[in-house]
Amino acid sequence: MIIVTATITANPDERDKIIKKSQDLIESTRLESGCISYNLYASTEDDNILLMLERWENQEVLESHMQTKHFKAFGADIKNLLARKLDIDVCSADKI
Repeated sequence: MIIVTATITANPDERDKIIKKSQDLIESTRLESGCISYNLYASTEDDNILLMLERWENQEVLESHMQTKHFKAFGADIKNLLARKLDIDVCSADKI
């Protein structure tokens, strides 16, 4: 299993726009083959920080996801709403 965490730091007052723009991405991604889970979480300490937590069956399906229209559109849509570049971590994990 592949786990992806993407920390999204919004410009002040842009958080809600990012959340709204993420809805199509989340709905479409959850329908993709190989997607185990795909969720957006808000920080309880900083209103401008969101975390996208993704779980994928394997690296191949993750790479396929990154080529989808909805993934690319989301990146373009939020580009000017970010305070800093996305902080993305990708890890491999085995179920116990």
